[in-house]
Amino acid sequence: MPHPEFTILLARQRSGTNALLSVLGTHPDIFCFDEVFRLDNLVRPDPVQIRGNYFTFLEEYAAGDVTRIFPDRHERLFADYLAHLAALARKRLIVVDVKHNSTHHLSGVWRPIAQPTFFDYLKSHGAAVLHLVRRHYLRGLLSHLKAWDSKRYYVFDRPAPPDVRVSVPLPWALHEMERWRAEDQSVAAAFDDYPFYKQVEYSSLFPDTSGSIPAHALTDLREWFDVPDAFVNRASLTKQSSLPLAATVENMDEVVAALRGTPFEYCLEDEPAYRQLHDNV
Repeated sequence: MPHPEFTILLARQRSGTNALLSVLGTHPDIFCFDEVFRLDNLVRPDPVQIRGNYFTFLEEYAAGDVTRIFPDRHERLFADYLAHLAALARKRLIVVDVKHNSTHHLSGVWRPIAQPTFFDYLKSHGAAVLHLVRRHYLRGLLSHLKAWDSKRYYVFDRPAPPDVRVSVPLPWALHEMERWRAEDQSVAAAFDDYPFYKQVEYSSLFPDTSGSIPAHALTDLREWFDVPDAFVNRASLTKQSSLPLAATVENMDEVVAALRGTPFEYCLEDEPAYRQLHDNV
């Protein structure tokens, strides 16, 4: 069965989507769009990315007739938006970055609270879904905290700034971990038995500090996309965090006590890339 023209890279913020896109986009058959439901500045604000932004598209699409973007027309709107992206990309395969918390922008008039109509649109149009998960939820929380504090969300091909220590607010952290786990399970359940769904784990794609995807993982992606081996296997983003858990979390003793005996106790063992950094110190 040939791979669909469109693949939605579905993930949570701070899960490694930009790193993965920077590798996938080096392939001559694959064009990658940055997070299309962003209202603020784009990651790579070149003209094609700006034209591909969903809200830029809406401004032109709804000009003179706002009813064209009413929820009862969203399925047609989605089809027209995909056609718009295809005209911009001019490659055989197109990857579109969509975050969990922006799946509501394309919806129906009526739907259950926890079931995005967007997922139904993906299935009805035969789009593939590459679900990128970062199961080390503690690392995900730390990445959010540091990004919010520094207002620096990514660094491309230049030295990383000095890493910092942060304190983890425990009630908030435990609530977010529970929510994220339920969210990941909900997405997987929504695409259960869907032939074009694939889940990949961030730490398996980037298990060390090289910025390269391991050969077996890249082969797995290549075979899923059904493309020849033509990737430049190096992420163009610089990893901003370098300190191991015990060094970067100011209240690590409290975090350990809070996670012991919970479903998230495994997060007390650091991701492989950070263990490597620690071993090399």
